[in-house]
Amino acid sequence: MFKKFALCILVAAVACMTTGLQAQEMTDDVAFLRLGYQWNTLKYDLPDNEEYKYNGVAIQGEYNLNLGGMLLGFSLEYAYLSYTEEKSYDFGFLTPMVALKFLAPGGFYIGPGVSLKYLMSSYLPKGVEEPDSEIDLWVNGVAGWMTPIAEGIYLDLQARFGWNVTKNQFEITGVDTDTNYDLAFYVGFGTRTRSTGI
Repeated sequence: MFKKFALCILVAAVACMTTGLQAQEMTDDVAFLRLGYQWNTLKYDLPDNEEYKYNGVAIQGEYNLNLGGMLLGFSLEYAYLSYTEEKSYDFGFLTPMVALKFLAPGGFYIGPGVSLKYLMSSYLPKGVEEPDSEIDLWVNGVAGWMTPIAEGIYLDLQARFGWNVTKNQFEITGVDTDTNYDLAFYVGFGTRTRSTGI
C-alpha cells in the first residue's frame, strides 16, 4: 500500500512538471498550522520479518516562501507516537523539514522534501531501558490541496510519505534495519503573510 502511494506521488509530480500547468494566483508568503495523524512502520532484517508499528498525532507549523509557481516550505513538527502492540511504549519526535511544492490549478500542490527526525523523549514502563536518541535523515513526498475560505485564510489538506535513509533510530547491534517509513495526513489552516519579492 505504502509503495503504491509513493509511486502515485511520483507520477503526479512528473505530470505537474511536464504538462506546463500554471499555478494558481498567489503573490504572498503563507504560513500554515496543521494537525495530523501518522502511521510508522519499522522492519528489521530478521527471519520472522515482523513489522513494528507506532502511530499517533502530530502538530506542525510551516512557513512557505512564494517563489512564483512554487512554495518553499520550512516546517517544524512534533509527533507523539505509541507502539501499537503495547500502548505503554510512547515516543516524542521533533522533525524539522524543508519541502519544495509545485502549485497547480485548483489549489493542488505536490513536491519533494527532506527532514531530520530526532527522538526527543521516551515514555516506557518502569524498568525498561530507554533507547538512545538519534537523528535520522528522511526523504519525503508531499501532496495536498488548499482553498481560500476567507480573505487571506486557507484551508489545507495534506498527505506525506516519508522514507528513512540513515536508519539510526531503534538500531539493534548486529541487526540491520530493513525498512522504516511513515505515512501522514494533515488538516490545517493558513494565512498570507507578506511578499518576499523573490
